[in-house]
Amino acid sequence: MNQDNGSFFIKENEYLENYRVLTEINRKEIFAVEITDGEKQEAVSVLLNGISCMEDIIRYKKRIRVKPGDNMYPFYYIPPYNDNKKLRLIQGYLPKTNILYANHYELEIIRLLFMFAPGNEKIREMAGNTLNRLKNTCFGDFCAKGECLATGISVLRFLAVVKPDDKEWIDKLTLPLGERFLSFGSGQAELQKGIPFSYLLMAFTDINSEKTRGFIIQKKEWLEGLLRKGWLTGRLKNGRISEGDSYNLMIKYIIRNSISALPGYEHVSKSEIYINEKDGRCYCNI
Repeated sequence: MNQDNGSFFIKENEYLENYRVLTEINRKEIFAVEITDGEKQEAVSVLLNGISCMEDIIRYKKRIRVKPGDNMYPFYYIPPYNDNKKLRLIQGYLPKTNILYANHYELEIIRLLFMFAPGNEKIREMAGNTLNRLKNTCFGDFCAKGECLATGISVLRFLAVVKPDDKEWIDKLTLPLGERFLSFGSGQAELQKGIPFSYLLMAFTDINSEKTRGFIIQKKEWLEGLLRKGWLTGRLKNGRISEGDSYNLMIKYIIRNSISALPGYEHVSKSEIYINEKDGRCYCNI
C-alpha cells in the first residue's frame, strides 16, 4: 500500500527542516507506523536545534505588524515559507491566515517535543511559557472569529499532551468546537464551516474523553460514509497533480483512527484503506 502519497518540501533552511520532521512524525502516527527511539531522539535534536533566533522572531513579528512580545504569535518557532507561501498543516489543510499557520507550527512542535522528551528542562520551560502565552490569547480561551476558531484545535492538541488534567480549559475549547462538529454537513470537503474537520478529529481522538467520544459517536454514520467514498489522491485526468487531494489518503486514516478509538469499535482499525489503481481514488472497505 502506498502510504507516501503526500507532498513534502525540499530542505532549504533549518525552519523547513523543522517542518519536514514535524510532518513526517505526524504522518507516521496517523498511519500507525512505528517511530523508533532513534527517530524520536533525532526529531528532538533537530527541533531543539531549530529554535528560531530572537532576531528572526522580531523580524517576523515586525513583518506581520505586531510587537515582539505579542502573545498571539510564537515565542520559539516562526513558521517556514516556501517561495513566500504558507505550507500546509500536518494533515494537509492550507491555512489562510498567519494566526493559524504560526500557532499550529509552534504548538505542534512543542507538543511533539514534550511527548518525546517530557523530562527535558528546556522543553518543560518552553511548554510552561507557551501555556502562559495561550492563556493571554483569544483563541486559547475560544474565539469563533475566522481562523482563530481553527487555531483552538492546535491548542486542544497541545493541552492533550502538555496539560491533560486541565479539564476546565479543555472543555472550554471542546464544547463549542463539538457543537460546530455536530453541524457538519454532507460531502467530503476538508473545510467544514471554517474548520479543517480532519484536524479537529485528530484533536478529539487525542483527548479521548467522554465528551469527544460522544461527539464522534453522533457523527459516526457520516464519518463511515466519508470512509466509503472514493477520494482523489492527486492524479487527475488532465495529468496534473492536485496537492490538496494528495492528502485524502491521510484523511481516510484520520477518520478511521477516530472511529476505532471508540469503545466497541476497535475492529474498525482493521478495515483496509487502499488506492484503486483504475481510478486513482482511495477507499476504505469498512
